[in-house]
This record gives sequence, structure tokens and C-alpha cells, in this order.
Amino acid sequence: MKFKFNLSLAFALLATLTFAQTAKIQIIHNSPTPTVDIYANGAKLLDNFAFRTATPYIDVPAGVTINIGVGLGTSQSVRDTLVNIPVVLTAGKTYVAIASGVVGNAMKPFRLAVTDMGSETATTPTNVGIAFFHGAPDAPNVDIRTGGSVVFGNTAYGNFGKSGTVTYANVPANATYPLQVTPAGATAVVAAYEANLSFWAGKTAVIFASGFLGSENPDDKFEAFVALSNGGTFPLKTVQFVAPPPPTNTAFLQIIHNSPTPTVDIYVNGAKLLDDFAFRTATPYISVPAGVTLSIAVAAASSRSVADAIATFPVRLDSGKTYVGVAYGVVGSATRPFGIALSDAGRRFSTTRHNVDIGFFHGSPDAPNVSILAGNSVIFNDIAYSKFGTYISVPAEATYRLGVAPASNTATILARYDANLSFWKGRTAIVIATGFLTAGNATPFQPWVVLSNGGTFPLNAVVGFADELPQQLSARVALTQNVEMTLSPNPASTVVSANISLAKDSDVRISIVDVAGRLAQNAQFDNLSRGVHQLDLNVSNLKSGYYIVRTESADGVVNKKLLIAK
Repeated sequence: MKFKFNLSLAFALLATLTFAQTAKIQIIHNSPTPTVDIYANGAKLLDNFAFRTATPYIDVPAGVTINIGVGLGTSQSVRDTLVNIPVVLTAGKTYVAIASGVVGNAMKPFRLAVTDMGSETATTPTNVGIAFFHGAPDAPNVDIRTGGSVVFGNTAYGNFGKSGTVTYANVPANATYPLQVTPAGATAVVAAYEANLSFWAGKTAVIFASGFLGSENPDDKFEAFVALSNGGTFPLKTVQFVAPPPPTNTAFLQIIHNSPTPTVDIYVNGAKLLDDFAFRTATPYISVPAGVTLSIAVAAASSRSVADAIATFPVRLDSGKTYVGVAYGVVGSATRPFGIALSDAGRRFSTTRHNVDIGFFHGSPDAPNVSILAGNSVIFNDIAYSKFGTYISVPAEATYRLGVAPASNTATILARYDANLSFWKGRTAIVIATGFLTAGNATPFQPWVVLSNGGTFPLNAVVGFADELPQQLSARVALTQNVEMTLSPNPASTVVSANISLAKDSDVRISIVDVAGRLAQNAQFDNLSRGVHQLDLNVSNLKSGYYIVRTESADGVVNKKLLIAK
């Protein structure tokens, strides 16, 4: 099992809740992305819970609200959770909860499908009980057949059965069963499998459709998986799989909402495509008609029809190309008006299987042209607002420290962030600069990641803006950092102290620059000895806002962010 699950820890956690009655629950992770941590009422229950893994049935409190939080596998606490779902279980019942969908995806959002019709045992010791769950986001309603007979009929994505209710097929365990998947109501077989659960007599299992029907990536392509009642998982043996035919006269398009306001509805040729499409969310790549004019209309989320559109953009896509469309700007702004930036250089998959391909889009309305650095190496150079940068392809198994700098002064790092996309090898993502740099704005500047399947999440800011770099980042970059510095107080109004620890005797130069890279003031401290020094800086003449304090010495260079608040 790929994740860490400690039963004694789980029981200790659940014992912190006062309860007299319990229920049983099994949790299955069938969301193609990402690897997650699961929290229950603030405490971590599952660490690095991977796609297509499961827990055994465990006892949990009944009759009380349990807040189930879902965070990325790198989460440090419940404060890092992306989704929080409150559940109340009934005493004595047996539940199955399956995570499906994609975190941040507006069309197929992450959700927990929960049923109270779960079972740990079959009807007789010689039978095996089999249930079915449809968890493939891009697949239609399906029938599951064996020997020509439908055993699970017309099951929609996100459901256990036609009505969303679990029904177990209790069959003799000592047999190999042929299973066929067909579109609901049709007989054409799109996938066929063999199920042999002879080793599981007297117990139960959930067969779940998993992955994307249209994916070419081995990590998340469509497969039928089995989750045993003890938490074991494995794929069914594939007998036949018929991939969807390649689209003709179509293009692929991903739409990203990066306009800070408002939540919108998106119409295409008069028909509503996206309802309540929120800031910092995205669609997966979807197949759209090519060679014809598409009228993309944007309306406020309260719209009733395309007649309520506040902006309309005609686009014509070329067959076979892959596009990214980003909504940016501010509705009603004369200087930064709402618009859609369209690129035909999108990528659905990385150039090599073990890499991740990363693009960049500058969507921060009040930020200057920026460059993005990996350590001291510029990877996206001089990108203007509303423009894309060219993809770079890097090994997925690494944590990358990215710096944001004004294009006019790449030596001045305004902010640093850690990017870990190790779960996304073979695929692509776009980092978008989003929000406002202006201090006090309700939507502050922050880089977000948009995955090729529509998932979105913010990058983690690096506390202290340290310049050291993971070794995996780039063989071209070598940076030694011996100087240490803290600023206090921070925020400051009149005086700030730079507390510096030097490894050797040195002169020290301190520069304070604003977010545009302009020098606000500097100070020189000569002949400082090895050790700790407190260097006071008068900042009473600086306006409120964010600044970078840059310290240069014989030990190296360090940048710290300073907030002036008056």
C-alpha cells in the first residue's frame, strides 16, 4: 500500500471525539490527481494517500459531524486542505466513500461519493459480493455485462448504480467471470475484463471504473480496478479495450478563469458551456469544433441566457491543434479590460514520460513585465501582462524553487515559491501569475498551477525567500548561501533591524527596492567581523507597501520581503 495508515493512530484520533456509537467506513481514492493527505476533524488520518488505493473498513464515530479535509500530499496541517466535506454517519451502518473527480476542476469537481449500503461479507461463505462504481470522469453512462446479461445497468459517472444505490452481486467465488463494458443501452463492447476473486470467498469487493477514457498517459488511462474489503487494490485483467476514435475536424481547448472578478458563465455559440465558473479554476482539455467560428460569450454568474453576456469573443481554431484560453483583466476597467488570451501552443502531454512540461502566463494586472527564475537561471524571460511563455520540460521527480523578478532587474527576487509536480509526470501544467501586487488588495498576488486536466492549486510561498536550491533543480545552477538574515519588526513603519550572521569578516551592503525593482535606499556597513550583527535601517521615508531587502556580503546574497505599514 503506497500511503501510510496507522490503525492505532486512527483509533486514537477518533477517540478524541466523545461517542458511544460507531459506524464502519472504507475510503477509496479514485481521483486521478493528486496524491492527497486526508484529515479528520483537524488531525491527519491518511498520509500520501495515492490514486487507486484504499483503506480497510474502520470504525468511526456515529451521530456526530466529522469534517473530512483533503490536502495535497505535501500538506503540513489541516490549514493546507483544498476541500473540506462534513459527514454525519448513522450508528451500525457500513459505508463506502469514494473520492472522485479532480481538485479544482469546474466541470468534474473533486467530491466524495458516500453510500451507507456497504458490506464487508458476502451472503454465504462460498460467494463473493461485488459492487460497481463509475469513477471515469470522461466516460458516458455504462452497462456492465457478463455472459450477455446486464448486472449493473445505466450507471452514471460518480454513482454506484443506476439510482446511486449500492447493489452487490453475490456470485460463487470459485469462477472466472468475463465482464464487458458497453455504453448504457448499447451492445457494442468498449472494454472487456476477466475477474477472478476465488481467493476472496465470503467477502466483498468494489470494482470501480478509473482514469480517463481519452487519456494516452499510462498513469491515468482508463482501467477497471478492484478494491477489496481489507483495503487491497489491483487492476482487472484486460481482455479488450477499444480506444475512442480520434476526433476529426476538432481541436483541444482548455479554458482558465484568471480574471479576479467576477464568477462567470461561459457560452459557446449561444449554449451554456460552464456555469458559475470561478476565479482560479479551469476546465480540462476538451474537444471542440475546428474550422468554424465559435462565439465565446462571457456573462455574470446570474445569467439566464447568452443575451446577458458582458463580452463576446469570436475565435476560429485549427483542426488538430491544442489551445489554451485564459480569461484575464477586470470587467469594467479602462486600463486593464477583461479579455481572453488564446495560444495554439498548448500541450496535453509532456515531451517525455518522466518529465513534466511547464508553461507560464502573466495574468497579474498591476505587475510589470516579469521573469521567472529557477535559482539564478531565467526560465521565462521578460513576459508581459496577458502573454504566455514557452513550455519547459523538466524531470518530474523534484521540488523546484521558482523566483519572480522584474524583467528589468532579474537580480532582484520579489518572491520565491516551491513547485512540486512529482505526481504529474508525463503531463503538463501552466503556472499563472494571478492577483494584484498592490498592497492591501483583496486578491493578493499569488502564482497558481493549472494542471492539464483542469485541477488548480496555489504554489507554496517560501518563508524567508532563501536562495538555496534543491540539487535536482538544474545542473547549470550552483549557489552557495552562507549569510543568514532576519528582519524585525516586519511589518515596520520607522525603523527595521536587519539581524545578520556572517561566516567570515566582510563589508555588508544593504539595498531596499520596491516591487518594480527601483532602488528605494541603500546602506553600507564596512569591516564587520564574523558573527551576529544588528544593523538598523531608517525606513520612515518609505511609503506603505512591499519591498525587498537585499543583503550582499562576502558570504553571498540574501533577499527578504519587508512590509512597510503606516
